[in-house]
Amino acid sequence: MITVEGYKAFKGIMRITPLCETVKPFELESSWLFKPDTKCWYGNGSSYGENICEIVEDFENV
Repeated sequence: MITVEGYKAFKGIMRITPLCETVKPFELESSWLFKPDTKCWYGNGSSYGENICEIVEDFENV
């Protein structure tokens, strides 16, 4: 993972666990960017709040 001035970036797999209990958690492989001002991870053409995201695998650190 690369970290510069609060921004984080990595290529890998992220697990998204929606707050809505009827929606199952899912995983996405993408290039990810975290913006601290919005507290969101951006990847695969969408944004996800940091509170529902968990890094599963960072391909850079394998």
